[in-house]
Amino acid sequence: MRKQDFEFLIELLHDNAGWEFDEEQYFIVDKKISNFIREKGYTSTEELVAELKTGNRALIAKVVENLAFSDTSFYRDYDVFTKFENNILPHIRESNRAGKKIRFWSLGCSTGQETYSIAFAIKRKFIGLENWNISILGTDLSSIAITKAQHATYNNFEVQMGLSAKMILDFFHQEGDLWRVNNDIAKMVEFRRYNMIDGLTFTSQYEVIFCRNVLRYFSAEHQKNILLQISKCQPAGGILYLGKNEHIPEIEKYYSPLKGYECVYVNKGIVINQPKHELHNNANIDNKMPSFVRPNMFKY
Repeated sequence: MRKQDFEFLIELLHDNAGWEFDEEQYFIVDKKISNFIREKGYTSTEELVAELKTGNRALIAKVVENLAFSDTSFYRDYDVFTKFENNILPHIRESNRAGKKIRFWSLGCSTGQETYSIAFAIKRKFIGLENWNISILGTDLSSIAITKAQHATYNNFEVQMGLSAKMILDFFHQEGDLWRVNNDIAKMVEFRRYNMIDGLTFTSQYEVIFCRNVLRYFSAEHQKNILLQISKCQPAGGILYLGKNEHIPEIEKYYSPLKGYECVYVNKGIVINQPKHELHNNANIDNKMPSFVRPNMFKY
């Protein structure tokens, strides 16, 4: 791929998805665009770029979706997910026992493995689950990924990435050479296409939000705006998951790290126009939080 074509594609991604890549991602972009060219019958990258420059919105959307990152697996980063299942989820369950209503959101859900993993964990930890109002939303930029997630079918390699044989048999049934998520799990989950740089239209409040290994690809300005938007979608004390080793500079404006838990943050419940000197008043913040997320409440 010519340097000018790579730079054009990077600018296209920035303008339409908010991602900020550099030359280190050259080979990833080159591989994905080469596959797209072959599948769609273009003769070269130059031919594709020339058509993109005409402003073909449908083609731009397809290329941006094609270049979207889709690295995922069930129970990805196993230690993070097992702590979620065994430590954090029971506290969330107990703190919401009166209303029996909990909302989860998986941003950048790709082909659905993370979103279904949340459902598996809930299934394993909630007694009398039929009496609870549980909803799990998965969103992603790629309509291709969302369609696969909605189909809820995975091949042998995909289900074996992160799941034990027992979990596969507990949560899936076989259809030919594929494994389909069982209906009692699938009905807990909803998938929608959503571009994170678009205005937020969701009105629900989510007790737990997973946004793992997603924000790192955005520019600093987009990171700031996205964090502001998702913080509004949580009550004070809501839990946010980022990726392991994912450092987002703006995170502690709206969230406090949960001691002893890698990549887990607690929503401060900040009023956006609050004076700066109050933003880090941890004593006041702790008093607003449900008891299950106050410091040192978790065992680890």
